[in-house]
Amino acid sequence: MFTLAKIKLFTDSSSDLTDELYQRFNISVVPFYVTFDKQTYYKERIDISIAEFYEKLRMKHSFPSTSLPSAGDYADAFRPYLEQGTDIVCLCISGKFSGSYQSAVTAAEELKSEFPDRAIRIVDSIQAACGQGVTLIQAARMIEDGLSADETVERIDELKQTARVFFTLDSLEYLQKGGRVGKVSALAGSLLNIKPIIVMQNAELNPVNKVRGRQKALERIIVLAEEYVGDKKDRYDYILINADCRDEVFSVLEKMKEKGFKIDWPIMDLGATIGSHTGPTLVGVCLIEKYKQ
Repeated sequence: MFTLAKIKLFTDSSSDLTDELYQRFNISVVPFYVTFDKQTYYKERIDISIAEFYEKLRMKHSFPSTSLPSAGDYADAFRPYLEQGTDIVCLCISGKFSGSYQSAVTAAEELKSEFPDRAIRIVDSIQAACGQGVTLIQAARMIEDGLSADETVERIDELKQTARVFFTLDSLEYLQKGGRVGKVSALAGSLLNIKPIIVMQNAELNPVNKVRGRQKALERIIVLAEEYVGDKKDRYDYILINADCRDEVFSVLEKMKEKGFKIDWPIMDLGATIGSHTGPTLVGVCLIEKYKQ
């Protein structure tokens, strides 16, 4: 008699869902490390909370750095489930942003000989933060529906192409310090009160435009989301993300609901992995085409 293998879903801590959602969907998180002094390293969400991270960030106006999970970190997380006869699907931050994906791939390769009958599948989300998180939710729903590890990966590889994050932040200072500015450098400028508008898609940060004033920037990301989904709002899953500016994000949430967006998930807080490279003030709309229509 054929027995469907159990599947355990993993992610790295860049995915920025709430603890409640990780528990609800039975997702285990392999943490990044963050440091403010290159001497003391904290496991994200374990040794330092998101609130503590932003308190340090604002108090010191410092530029922290992050360190990726090692292959050993992933192997240690995977092994107990493999020993129980459970298959693994792990969704990681884009390989263009971090080596976390490669660490997970290395761990999977090392564990293959030890567990030849188990599937260990590593997926590059081509996203980060809640762009990765909203993709992760689709994977969790697939597993709940009984899809195999390979079927889940195949569907995620299709859906992730539809994921977008439209966001704004007060300046490019942290992105520049973290070496993540890339094409977005086109938005740099010294004019007073100019705010950049950026879209993350297919593992790249792409400049959209820049507007004068924070309120106009917040309105612009709503317009961009609306233009992208068109008359198919109900076909997409949405998460709003905030970097220590929850009141503004709540305002964006209410305006989107007024425009007919159905948003099922709570506002998510941008964690230390990505927050180290953006600083506070980021507001974003993350979306992906739903697994089920």
